[in-house]
Amino acid sequence: MPGQPNLERVYRNVSIIRNVVDAMRPIRQDAIVVVVSNPVDLATTLVLELSKLPKSQVLGAGTFLDSVRIRGMIADEIGVAANSLDVYVLGVHGDPQVVAWSTATIGGVAIDKSLQYSNQIDHEKVAQECKDRSRSIIRAKGANPFGISSIVCSICASILLDKRNVRPVSCFRPGYGCCFSWPVVLGRKGIMRAMDVPLNNEERAEIDETAKTLKATVAHVLADG
Repeated sequence: MPGQPNLERVYRNVSIIRNVVDAMRPIRQDAIVVVVSNPVDLATTLVLELSKLPKSQVLGAGTFLDSVRIRGMIADEIGVAANSLDVYVLGVHGDPQVVAWSTATIGGVAIDKSLQYSNQIDHEKVAQECKDRSRSIIRAKGANPFGISSIVCSICASILLDKRNVRPVSCFRPGYGCCFSWPVVLGRKGIMRAMDVPLNNEERAEIDETAKTLKATVAHVLADG
């Protein structure tokens, strides 16, 4: 099923996650935990459950790097600066992740309403290339440390300096019972608030389906151990 993690890998890593959380005890009640390990959404959900910290204080790197990458890819294709784009990759990180094309803008103008550029962007091709980019880097270099390091630094700076930046990170989503990527405001207390994102019906349905699968996996893992 889409979004179904490799359970063998999950069970191999869950004891590590438990050991890491146990090693952190006693956990300060104002601690903010940033999860980087994959599968990041499942790991973030488990850390939240095991640490018993407030939901605003546990987050994962999620699709932040994917969002940065896809902005760069689109910017190169249409010939504008990446910071002129506002495009988010959301949902469960990996193959199930969803590009929120319905809310994407160039200089504040919706991509699909931009007469000059809308027909030049192959949504499916760009989304797939974004998913494949990390694997391509790992095949070529053997590792992918620099991209994720810059993302983690940005997250930490947003929190420590109370910048109130909007970032797509893995966070607990009420109504779903698990963590996946969604734009939130990051500040000194962690997740200050989640943003309202008016996704279209297709995008929301894709996220709903994979979130339900992830929630079932989390429940299965917690029940076994």
